[in-house]
Amino acid sequence: MKAEKVPVLLGIVLIILLGFLIVWQADVLGVSAGRLEEDARENQEIKNGWEVAQAVNDDMCAMLFYDEEKDDCAYSIYLSREGFSFGYFYRQGGCDPYVTDSVKGIVFEDKGIALLSMNEDGVCKIVVDNNEGEKVISVDPEEPFAVVLPADCGAITMYDAQENIITLYDTYGI
Repeated sequence: MKAEKVPVLLGIVLIILLGFLIVWQADVLGVSAGRLEEDARENQEIKNGWEVAQAVNDDMCAMLFYDEEKDDCAYSIYLSREGFSFGYFYRQGGCDPYVTDSVKGIVFEDKGIALLSMNEDGVCKIVVDNNEGEKVISVDPEEPFAVVLPADCGAITMYDAQENIITLYDTYGI
């Protein structure tokens, strides 16, 4: 009786291993929301001493890493995938002069917009105006920021403490 169960048990273990291998090779397992910062630091070789400004929603994660003096920075964008997949997948990142000097908006048509800035302009308020009304997002004018907005958010206007409008440099994600 026991000898008959061994091949069945080995067959079940083999099927489970084969299933795991297929899922692994199909690249359907992304990075969990709790491990995004760790994954970005590891894959982009970002120092552990750097601070991070981070924003996450169901479709996107935007992170801006910067040193203590706020002289150097790097960003990371992760997106979720449609269909059968779990977690977030790295989409793009690196250094960008627009992030250092002003505010950069990276548009992913179906996922949303990531706003990243070292906040040299002193942005203190972001106003998003769509058909449902205005939404005001407060930002610390002394700190770098990352904000994630939905793709259909409407017009985006940013202000400094004197109510001057800050220019948004937007690009489309690769």
